[in-house]
Amino acid sequence: MSRPTDISQFKAAFSAINVEPEENIDEEVDTTKELQVDDALKLFQNALRLHSQGPQFFDQASDAYIKPTTSVSKQDKMAPLPLDLAFAPGLPVVGTDVDGIGSTLPQTLYLSYKNHGQFVLDRIKQRARPVLANKDALLEDTAVQDDARRALDDFCVALDRDPSDAELWRKAARVAAFLKSARINRYSLEAAIELDDDPTVDDVEPPSLAEGFAGEQLKQQLQVLDDEMALSHPIMKPFQDKEMPQYLARFMDPVPFLPNPTKTLVPSTAPKERSEGTRLDIPVVKPSWTEMGRAIVQFVAEEGFSGRAISVQLPETDGDEDVQMEIDMQLQIQDSSPLSDKSTETAKVEETPIEKPTVEEAATEEPSAAAEPAAANESTGKDRRASLPTRKRSQSTAGIPDAQDDEAADLKRSKRTRRRDTVAEEVMDSATFLASQLQPLQAADQNLFQTTKNLLENLGVTDQVTLGRIAEVLDTCASDDRTSKVQNPATIDLRDSIANFDEEIGDVLLNKRDLPELSLSAFLEHAKTGAQRVHEVPTFDDSTGLREFADRLNSGWNTIHDVAYEYAKALTSSYTEFKWPDSLKTVAVDVINQLESSINDLLIHDLESLKEGDSQALADLSQMAQMAFELQLDAYDHVTNPNSSADQAIKLEVRGRLDRWMNTAIGITRQRNIEPADALVLRFLWASVAATTALKDTPRDHVLNCWHSLQREISKLTTMDFFLGLFQEETGDPVSVIESLEPVLNPEGVYISIPVDEDKVNGDAVKSKQHKQPITECASQELMDLWKFLKSSNTELRLLLWSRLGEAYGKIQYTTKQFSCFLRSIETIVADLDADDYPLTPDEPRRSMFMGLLKAIDDLIIQSLHLALNDNSSFDIIDEDHLRSSMSALAKVSCLLHVAAMYEDEVRIGMRPTPANNSPLRSFLNKLQEMQVRAWSLQYTMLKVGINQHSDLFPKPENDLADYLAAVHQVLGLRKCCKSSNKIFLKMMRVELLKQKNIDNWEDYLGQVLYDLHGLKLGVGIWEVQDHGCEPENLEKRQALQLVERVTMLANRMPMKDLLKSDLKTTIERMQQAIGSAKSSPQMAHNLRNYSEYLKAPIHPLHLYQALTGSVDLDAVTINTPESAPAKQGWFFLLGMIALTKFKGVDLNRRQTPGATDDLRIGATYLRLQLQYTPDRWDAWFRLAECFDYELDESVLWTADKMNKERAELVKFQRNAIHSYIMALSHSYAWASNPAILTSLENDKEALYDMFHEFGMRMYSSSREPFAMEPFHHSDHQRFFIEAEGTGTYKKLLHNEMSDYQVWKFAAHLFRKAMVGKPKDWKNPYMVAKCLWKMYQKSPEQLDAKNRRHRPTVQTVLNALEKTVEVVASLPKPRHGSDPILEPHYKIVSVVHKLVKRGDLTAQEAADLLQRQPYAPDRGREVTIDNTDEWDDYVIRCLKHLRDKDKSNWQHRIIMRHAHILYDEDANTSNVGSQLSARAAFMVLRESMFTKTMVMNVWKCDAERPGRHHVYTERYIRYVAQLLDVMNDRANLEAVLRRIRKKGADFYHFTELWQYCVLLYVKLLRQTFHITPIEEDAFKTLSQEDFDIVGEHITDWATTPAAEANPALDAMKEAVELKKLNANLMKASPIDDLITDCYAAIYLHLKPDPIPPPNPPIPVTDSEPHPNGNHPPSADLLRSKLLLEPPTVLGSSARGQNSPMAVARTDRRSTASRATPATGGARGWDSPAEYTAQGGAGGAGCTARGGNAYYCESGCWCVHDSADDESDLSDVPADYEDDVPPSLLFPNLRRSVGERHEHEDEHGEDDEVEDGPEAGDKEGATESALPLHQMEVDETEDEEEEDE
Repeated sequence: MSRPTDISQFKAAFSAINVEPEENIDEEVDTTKELQVDDALKLFQNALRLHSQGPQFFDQASDAYIKPTTSVSKQDKMAPLPLDLAFAPGLPVVGTDVDGIGSTLPQTLYLSYKNHGQFVLDRIKQRARPVLANKDALLEDTAVQDDARRALDDFCVALDRDPSDAELWRKAARVAAFLKSARINRYSLEAAIELDDDPTVDDVEPPSLAEGFAGEQLKQQLQVLDDEMALSHPIMKPFQDKEMPQYLARFMDPVPFLPNPTKTLVPSTAPKERSEGTRLDIPVVKPSWTEMGRAIVQFVAEEGFSGRAISVQLPETDGDEDVQMEIDMQLQIQDSSPLSDKSTETAKVEETPIEKPTVEEAATEEPSAAAEPAAANESTGKDRRASLPTRKRSQSTAGIPDAQDDEAADLKRSKRTRRRDTVAEEVMDSATFLASQLQPLQAADQNLFQTTKNLLENLGVTDQVTLGRIAEVLDTCASDDRTSKVQNPATIDLRDSIANFDEEIGDVLLNKRDLPELSLSAFLEHAKTGAQRVHEVPTFDDSTGLREFADRLNSGWNTIHDVAYEYAKALTSSYTEFKWPDSLKTVAVDVINQLESSINDLLIHDLESLKEGDSQALADLSQMAQMAFELQLDAYDHVTNPNSSADQAIKLEVRGRLDRWMNTAIGITRQRNIEPADALVLRFLWASVAATTALKDTPRDHVLNCWHSLQREISKLTTMDFFLGLFQEETGDPVSVIESLEPVLNPEGVYISIPVDEDKVNGDAVKSKQHKQPITECASQELMDLWKFLKSSNTELRLLLWSRLGEAYGKIQYTTKQFSCFLRSIETIVADLDADDYPLTPDEPRRSMFMGLLKAIDDLIIQSLHLALNDNSSFDIIDEDHLRSSMSALAKVSCLLHVAAMYEDEVRIGMRPTPANNSPLRSFLNKLQEMQVRAWSLQYTMLKVGINQHSDLFPKPENDLADYLAAVHQVLGLRKCCKSSNKIFLKMMRVELLKQKNIDNWEDYLGQVLYDLHGLKLGVGIWEVQDHGCEPENLEKRQALQLVERVTMLANRMPMKDLLKSDLKTTIERMQQAIGSAKSSPQMAHNLRNYSEYLKAPIHPLHLYQALTGSVDLDAVTINTPESAPAKQGWFFLLGMIALTKFKGVDLNRRQTPGATDDLRIGATYLRLQLQYTPDRWDAWFRLAECFDYELDESVLWTADKMNKERAELVKFQRNAIHSYIMALSHSYAWASNPAILTSLENDKEALYDMFHEFGMRMYSSSREPFAMEPFHHSDHQRFFIEAEGTGTYKKLLHNEMSDYQVWKFAAHLFRKAMVGKPKDWKNPYMVAKCLWKMYQKSPEQLDAKNRRHRPTVQTVLNALEKTVEVVASLPKPRHGSDPILEPHYKIVSVVHKLVKRGDLTAQEAADLLQRQPYAPDRGREVTIDNTDEWDDYVIRCLKHLRDKDKSNWQHRIIMRHAHILYDEDANTSNVGSQLSARAAFMVLRESMFTKTMVMNVWKCDAERPGRHHVYTERYIRYVAQLLDVMNDRANLEAVLRRIRKKGADFYHFTELWQYCVLLYVKLLRQTFHITPIEEDAFKTLSQEDFDIVGEHITDWATTPAAEANPALDAMKEAVELKKLNANLMKASPIDDLITDCYAAIYLHLKPDPIPPPNPPIPVTDSEPHPNGNHPPSADLLRSKLLLEPPTVLGSSARGQNSPMAVARTDRRSTASRATPATGGARGWDSPAEYTAQGGAGGAGCTARGGNAYYCESGCWCVHDSADDESDLSDVPADYEDDVPPSLLFPNLRRSVGERHEHEDEHGEDDEVEDGPEAGDKEGATESALPLHQMEVDETEDEEEEDE
């Protein structure tokens, strides 16, 4: 029969495509499963509540646990499995449902089984309590065995849900061990330490404490099994290498109440039953010693003196139950039923989001709560740990597989895998976050206190209390809750005073302490009994130790007699330490009375059984007898009280027991070795006297004698006389006070002299000899009583006495003893705070007293620190013991005050509320900060003295002290406390660091100090400067002077370029501001005057050569001023170098404008100041010479004005520089032989070789143009001499002038010396070759005999040149885009060519030489030269080859040398061949140097000396002008004139150059227009009126077409324009002559030679156009007018009053100039503006400045002083150059593209500019765009053109 078909199971095979399914379909949601799970959670929560309420609710909890487990198991479709099934199968693979039932259910199952298993263990623990002493009995208990199996089942099911719970694996292993399953035990432990990392690849540390415990347990188990193979597994390596600390090992066993049979391989045997039968129980109603005693008394009353074993049964309590439960956050039910307060506290879950930080699970991160209940209780009381931990689990932890891992969903993922997957999503919890903030502070604290501990131990401080206190602080550095870890009572009081701040108590520390009056009344006030420290005995805790006592009794076989004896013995230790309640005293007396004989017998038995020498056991028995004695004495006093109703029998019975116990106590006491201060003996004495008094039959005299003896021990009568004499008001002698108090307060330091008589052997006279003995060995009874009295007195009294003694020492100015008194006072206070009776004082008076003592410590530290820092004799009498005790006391004070720092750390990171800035608590904390700072400072002074006294223990004492200071600084700085106490620590640290000379990396220590004090940064060191919150102070002069040495030392280590960029430069500037200007003194004025006179003096040739041997020196005196110390360190030299380097730092090639010479002048000022103090510093002289050199370079680099007009200033700069170089060279001689003599900023020899080179360059440059040997000429320095014969005087030079040959020779020597240190610098051999070449060119006739003998030869010159080429060739190849160094290659070509021309070298030899050079054309190929033409062609080919290498067109001299070869200036200009040569040379220049509009493009080379460029441009213009003259090229020469006119600042000797070019141009004008000079004046017969008429007619004629072809008129126009262009720069006589000749030629052209007779005037008709009409008159008409008016033109008698000679030359030029503007100009400029525009790129415009002076925009006067104003045409209109464009400084600058196009548009011609660097090369283009004045100053060009 077939089953019915369910249609709903089939799907339709067809679906309509035109029907859209409904998107919003309301489906029914089945929530039954969720509701069932919620119900199960509620039941589970109820079970947890009952579980947490204690053992009395265990039965209800057992039923409550079954319900949720069953309910949840149904939902999970998997019931709990028995143990034999091992593990349950995994959950079915389902989709992830994190927010729904799918994620809650597995976690609920996991926690249910885990907590139920824990519940079963707790129930076993409750059941096992009566037999805890015999754990092995549990092994035979069947019920316990069943419960253990049940717990193991629950753990197995829970582990199936979460196999990553290591703590649960440990519990399962422990339960399995109890069940004797070693296999399951080992497997569980192995599973607990399972790691996903491969231990064979990397060492793996246990990630949690639980895994660490599991590994240690597994190691012990494997060691029991002797399984060496398993122990050798890599996973066991961490546990094999390391041991578990003892403080953690006691928490290793998770279930300590169960026995562990697997610990040994020996099988356990069942305990044997006692033959005596079962024990008798003593039930104790309440767990207290009182109830225990009552139970003993009741047991004796009921059972009698039974001999059976006794079992003490204590009741169960709720307070000591340790319940371990875990609750997941997702199990919290919002609408759950209200629970009790206790269950709410236990089961409450933090309702915080998942993202917030949570505390790690207590079960896996902390020891079991059952192992240490006290720790758990303590932790629950903390604010930050009040909430229970929550659990945060991933899906895999709950048993839900990830969606993407369906195939392996049933496999377990290890913890490390899950941690790596979620590490990016986890957020740092709050504890970790706070710990990370505390970590830097804790590390700094640990470093400081560890350093302090090490130093103290090395210095011999062995006080264990001090070392323990430091160790306590070190332990807090590893704890999060540091303030709760302190144990010292005084530290706890300070912590509580801060946490629970009382303003009244805080005022004791904040307000000024009232110093006690040193009088008798003050002493009596402090000596009162009421002022003594009251000892309040703490109350006895009636339940402390009772359970341990009961367990110990139950563990043995003890009868009621043993129990009573042990009971009394247990109470003995608490009798003297605590205050018993009356009920306990009554019960104790009852127990002793009931079992007196047994207790006494057992006491006598133990006394007889004592080993000889066991004093402690004897003391314990004596204490027990004393307790019984005092209890019986109290009972006897009670029954004999008059109010007592006890009968006589009872009194007699009590009296008998009193006598017996008194005798027992006496007997035991006599057996003891009694010490003088034994407290037990004192109690016995008091009790004995009291008992004797209490007995009625004791004689009265005996009683009085007993009390008198007792009173004598505490009497003060003997001490009162001493203090009465000490504090008498009239006693003012400090010596008597010292003699009285010193033996009392400091007996160890007092010795007395004892006379010792020694008889000689021969019976001679007896000689007395003094022997010193400590007063402690021979003190009188009175003094001993004083010591005893002070020992028992209070702290205030002893401080009063120490203050009295210190004041007495202060009066006699014995500061070292006063300092010792302060230290002893601190030791006294610290010792009292550490005393045993301090914590016994009641809280309120103790806190007030503590604050008072803390204030006293503060005052004493202030006074001590003042003396320690300011008085060098403070430590004179401080011996080693005193030093150790003081250091120990200060260390304790620092540990005490550190709790305030820890409190503020918690405030800073947010763990505690922040007090308001103006609150009393804030003031209190600030006061503690100041105390801490002063304490560390004083501790440093003590350590410093101790370390210096034990140099053998400290190899590097200064480093140790610096490390200590740095450690303190770090601790204070991180807490922003450095500014406390007026920055006393920072100031002390600065002084100490500056004193110490041998500190490694001292800049790190000093840098932070200076930043905190003054905001200065050194910019060096390893450590970064931190902000410690200190307000910077102004740096004073005294402080700045102290820093000079160290700062200068740091600056010496840094390159100067780096120094300018560092923070150290700012620090140096601020220091100099603080130091200020040096005040002049007579010694300084003397030195400065001598230096100034020396620099002005002429150059003595002998001094130059003496400087080579160090024989030149100046007269200087020593200067002693405050600035002498920094000057000795080179401070002013450093300042000068900074200013000089700042100027040098801007590369000349990168400048766009002239550099500011202010830095140069500042540098020179500082260098002069340095030389005033230290005149023998060669480097200062060298840098001063550099300053003069650079200022000279700035004067000639940008403009030629000073070379042309202010040469005296240039001469002064040169002489100053040369003199400074001479002094540098002379003093460097001593330094070179021993560099350690001077402290130089540049301590290497590189600067020395730079000095040689620069000195040589200065000498050579001064000998060449533009300076031309002027510095060496001193004709103006003549002085008067007395004639040898006669009385007359005469003038004569002091010494001979230095010749140019001598200059070159000396310079060559300097360059050779520079070559020694810098062999790869090509400039040195290059300059040597140039000097030799100049010396060779010098005519032998001009040399003396010696120089003629040593004159360089041709071979010497050639060898030097080849050496230069060799050095250049050995240099690395230039990078891509850079040009090679061509100067040496060009130089050898030029010199060889000149040698050939001179005939000193054959052409063939020259060609062979050049072919060997690297840049020779066809290098190595043989070249044959037969004649001069071939040689010229070969040289030209060589030059062209070098030009090809010059891609950027920098080497303009190669081009000029090419042109000079083609055309020689000395050739005959009339020769046609010369014109061809000139044209060829001009074409060469036109190709590369001149454009079509005659703009000269000459670029300044890198190696060109400053000022040489203007010389070259002047010579090039002269040469080009001569070429144009030979070529008769007037147009280009006119363009040249126009270009150079406004470039006067660019040419050396511009006035002469302009005159030369103007004369050539005038000459060309005459040649071109055939204007010959007119020897006879054509106007000599004309009067002024006639000349004016002639001028008007010529002016009218000039506008006619006939005038256009007149050459004289054109020439006159050109001459007038030239005169305007001249602008009185030169005398205009040649131009005026040309104008006059042209005007005369025009006049003669219009006037016929034969003068016709006078004719009547021709009338003017209307048809003739008026001369002023629209049509100009014709030339014939004008000529006819000129001829028909002879009387007017030639003069007549009617005008005879005007002489013909009255027509002056000025009128002629004026009339001629009026004729030229009529045409609008010829080829000249149409307007002044157009003239300005034609001036070329970069023309320097001129602005009219009155009269004949024109001021250039470039900053120079363009009109020569000798210019005349004889022509009225010389005045240029005021607006002549208003439209002049901005100009550049040099005429050879490249014009920008925009300017060139604009110029072409205006003039219609292409102003072509020769290309500079290649346009395609960006680097070259960048360099080419730079002005010429940006090139390097160093110049090493060929100057042979200078002589041509």
